[in-house]
Amino acid sequence: MSDVVVKYDAKEDAFAIRTKVFVEEQGYENEFDDIDDRAIHVVAAAGGVSAGCARCFVDEGDSSCYYIGRVAMLPEFRRRGIGGMLVRACEDAACRKGAHIIRLHAQARLELWYGSMGYVRFGEVDYEDEGQPHIWMEKSLERF
Repeated sequence: MSDVVVKYDAKEDAFAIRTKVFVEEQGYENEFDDIDDRAIHVVAAAGGVSAGCARCFVDEGDSSCYYIGRVAMLPEFRRRGIGGMLVRACEDAACRKGAHIIRLHAQARLELWYGSMGYVRFGEVDYEDEGQPHIWMEKSLERF
């Protein structure tokens, strides 16, 4: 996608997308947290319009492990490959910071999508995130 630009540290744009997707569309109530203050906020813009976002952040107890979270796409930009670009941008940012592994806590319905990018599930389905089914997945970044 030649018209897609990825921006880092775009917190304001990311918050607007997350509000539309997670709060208004999916009904989450506790979308924002203290992790937002230390995360790298990544936004993809398509044709000059902010289309999707993600965040990544270091595990406070292990600097070789990073987490991806809050991956969200506005409905009109879904199924265009932009979400995968956001995940790769987070992986790249984590690698630049010295990460060797990256983890995420995904909505269970997205397991195959993350799996297509090399993420492997570990653990059982949990309901820790506002009662919605989620799973933990991880990927080695040694290939970078």
